[in-house]
Amino acid sequence: MTLATAFVLAWFLVGTWARALRTRGLGKTIRADGPASHRKKAGTPSMAGVPMAAAVALVLAFAGTQNPEVALLALGFLLIGLVDDLAGSLSRPLRAREKLILQFLVAGAFSYAVLDRVAYTGQPLFDFLFLLLTVVGAANAMNFTDGVDGLAASVGAVLLLPMAGFPLAAASLGALLGFLWHNAPPARVFMGDTGSEALGVLVAGLWLLSGAGLYLALAAIVPLAELLSVVVQVIYFRLTGGRRVFRMAPLHHHFELVGWSEGRVVFRFATLTAVATALAVSFWGGP
Repeated sequence: MTLATAFVLAWFLVGTWARALRTRGLGKTIRADGPASHRKKAGTPSMAGVPMAAAVALVLAFAGTQNPEVALLALGFLLIGLVDDLAGSLSRPLRAREKLILQFLVAGAFSYAVLDRVAYTGQPLFDFLFLLLTVVGAANAMNFTDGVDGLAASVGAVLLLPMAGFPLAAASLGALLGFLWHNAPPARVFMGDTGSEALGVLVAGLWLLSGAGLYLALAAIVPLAELLSVVVQVIYFRLTGGRRVFRMAPLHHHFELVGWSEGRVVFRFATLTAVATALAVSFWGGP
């Protein structure tokens, strides 16, 4: 019921949000150096993380949550993403350094708050650093994954499935499915940084507090590959004076440029995530 209710609420709220932004002529600016096929998406409403979060909050107000720290963590990153999205629309987006500082502050507060509930290394300092880097890495990895219609939401939904016994995960999964109804190609709305970063830390927080943090890198193989593709591309570009490893980063754009359709990218990346998540859960043993 938690999942189904969140699905209906998100379906309604995201659709209403998209119509309201479209009526006011508010839409996303598409980067000029991205794939040419994406330019037709200019003007598509974004920041659907806001109505998705509203749907989750409404459901949890009645269902309750066993993971308030993770909910607050996701809210913190949602606000960071919202500031970035709004700043980009009004003046300029946050600089990478500014955004990272905010991310580390919020992730640091979460890591300190839950430190007594995890024991990955046996050393509090190392556990704190592991939590901190995992959360920040997850936020940015999911943000890089969000570049093809339906990709981040599909991958995120698969990663939430093992945690669906928790009300927060069930409500978030329902909200993702409600969003996917409108985000199916061609997308009528994007989740934006507002949604992708919150989704990344939501997944990370639930896996970490369930004791499965060491297996998250396997399950989240697609977001991890997306993140590493950007890091490798940037480093190689600078070291070689302009040469590239991939045709374009993040990784999904590389596959688009070699001829994969957006639908093929989404289906194959989601399938790979499902297989990797099944393996991770089998090694871990489940919540």
